[in-house]
Amino acid sequence: MEFLPSGSLKEYLPRNKSKISLKQQLKYAVQICKGMDYLGSCQYVHRDLAARNVLVENEHRVKIGDFGLTKAIETDKEYYTVKDDRDSPVFWYAPECLVQCKFYIASDVWSFGVTLHELLTYCDSESSPMAMFLKMIGPTQGQMTVTRLVRALKDGKRLQCPPNCPEEVYQLMKKCWEYQPNHRTSFQSLIRGFEALIK
Repeated sequence: MEFLPSGSLKEYLPRNKSKISLKQQLKYAVQICKGMDYLGSCQYVHRDLAARNVLVENEHRVKIGDFGLTKAIETDKEYYTVKDDRDSPVFWYAPECLVQCKFYIASDVWSFGVTLHELLTYCDSESSPMAMFLKMIGPTQGQMTVTRLVRALKDGKRLQCPPNCPEEVYQLMKKCWEYQPNHRTSFQSLIRGFEALIK
């Protein structure tokens, strides 16, 4: 893994809020989608896409990092199944990951939607996915967190539109959070959507 001295988006965005425009944020979104689309084309699911795992090369380029949870999908399958119960970043996970421990490429699309939310809030800790979902489901711990989170997602609850986020961008974000994996948008479709908005 190459060393990128600017660190992750989670550290970089709050420090550089004043010089990063919405247009630049959308360019980062396109770069992340292109990286994820490439991984998917190689039959890999990342399983831990979040701002903390997107590294900043410079003001204009970001790269996906931390492949610690990445798994290859078997040729005859569409998903990867988790076989152990190590800690998981549940607030970035799609319902099928939480309920069935199944990870599709579409599950990475869901996580991208959460990562986009982080990006558009400049990774403000008060607007973090964890903080927002805990406001929604109430203070909880352990397996009860997952149970309540799944219930909220089943009921159609999602992260709110970030402040100053255009409605068109939020609509793309929400397409990442369709409950059924096969109803979700694709990384290629997101790339087209963001590029149209950038123009």
